Amino acid sequence: MTWAGAARLLLYVGALLAMGRASVAFLDPEWKAGARSVHESRAPRVLAWGGAAALVTAPLLLLVLQLSALEMTSADVPTLLTDTGWGQGWSQLMGACVLAGVALLLPVGRTTSLLLLMASLGVAAAMGGLGHAAADERWPLGARLLDAMHVAAMGAWIGGLVVTLLITRVPAFALRDAAWRTFSRTATIMAPVTVLTGVGSGARLLLGTPPAAILASDYGRLLLLKSALVLIVLTVGARQRKRITRGENPAVRAVRVECAVAAVVLLITAALTGSEPPAAD
Repeated sequence: MTWAGAARLLLYVGALLAMGRASVAFLDPEWKAGARSVHESRAPRVLAWGGAAALVTAPLLLLVLQLSALEMTSADVPTLLTDTGWGQGWSQLMGACVLAGVALLLPVGRTTSLLLLMASLGVAAAMGGLGHAAADERWPLGARLLDAMHVAAMGAWIGGLVVTLLITRVPAFALRDAAWRTFSRTATIMAPVTVLTGVGSGARLLLGTPPAAILASDYGRLLLLKSALVLIVLTVGARQRKRITRGENPAVRAVRVECAVAAVVLLITAALTGSEPPAAD
């Protein structure tokens, strides 16, 4: 993986963890593990610090790489940020990432959860300004909206899954059933939104491209692999949803498989963002 791919992967991981914690905490900010918030337990806290670090590191790495690609020095940073569309988009992303990173580390409550939710949505919106959507001249606003919805929905779905798994593994947490039911309701909405916005973004990029050209391109093959893996995540998730509907907790091993496959999807997404779609006829 290239440094650019690593930066994009860090950004996706940070955005998903922020949105996941925001969606879980905002819906039920009063959940406790003993006398304190379940989110202050060790594993959820480490996850929050990791997400905050990823959110701050990724934009800075992107800036360094952009300076290198343009053969600019640190003295040229003000010019890059004020006089170019990339720089303006980066500034918006950096601001949203810093705000989300700070909100991730604040004690969980209704107000701080709302702040994290809004900051996470800001990160999702800003990410559209640096990807394929930023170069779309036909539907600039529609393309960015699709990308933002895709990132936000996937964060609430997959990020929420990771956060729910961690808090339900805290020994002193007594509301595991309620936590899984809450996540199941969220995933029932966000999983289809993730898929539909992903399909919409793919169709936008590949509109008018012959199927043979799509299959012959690295972009097309990566997209097919990503689609197959997302189908696996959906299948595993649907089975666990049935368990939750019956009043059972999901199988921890199955949830871990779901998270592992989703992690591979993130790797592929980072590679896709840096790949050029095949040209339409």
